Amino acid sequence: MRRRRRGRRHTRLWRLLFLAVLGWLGWSQVVEPPLTPPREATRVFQVILNAQLQPHRDNDGDSFHIAHEGGVHEFRLYFADCPEKRAYAQNADRLADQGRYFGGLSQAQTVAVGQEAAAFTRQLLTTQPFTVHTKWHRVYSSARCYAFVLFQDGEDLSAKLVRAGLARIHTGGTTLPDGRSPAQYQHQLRELEAAAKAAGRGAWGRLR
Repeated sequence: MRRRRRGRRHTRLWRLLFLAVLGWLGWSQVVEPPLTPPREATRVFQVILNAQLQPHRDNDGDSFHIAHEGGVHEFRLYFADCPEKRAYAQNADRLADQGRYFGGLSQAQTVAVGQEAAAFTRQLLTTQPFTVHTKWHRVYSSARCYAFVLFQDGEDLSAKLVRAGLARIHTGGTTLPDGRSPAQYQHQLRELEAAAKAAGRGAWGRLR
């Protein structure tokens, strides 16, 4: 009798242990930990899938908040710099520099382009699937990290903005996720910019 009771107890314990393991595995598949950026920038890109644009008052053409796996991260595009979407005392010099780049736009015209760029980026990031590629390289000492945003047509957001005449070729750069060098990519952007300028798209048509 004692042996039978011991055998039943052992069987019950094994069943409970088995069920506990199954439960843990099921929970681990459903609940994913939030994406945590490394403390230091990496040498290879980390690809963020199924990301979504997070509404935020500071989102603009080249900087935006992305929600992913329960966390929110702020990214800044490589290579492209969109005009500021609003003017205040601290960014007057930057707006003036951006206006000069596009042929001498006034501050009001430059801000209007910045607002157009913000709407352009918001439209793309809320209507088309995209992936974020980042090395978690921080923009100066801010919380923002540089990134590429790629769409299903193979083109990234920086190129789309330059093509639309809504960004200057500026700010930080790096080797692309597909292996192209910064020089090769800048050459492509210059061609897109020349076409946008000739067609008077975006900022390039404000003085016509």
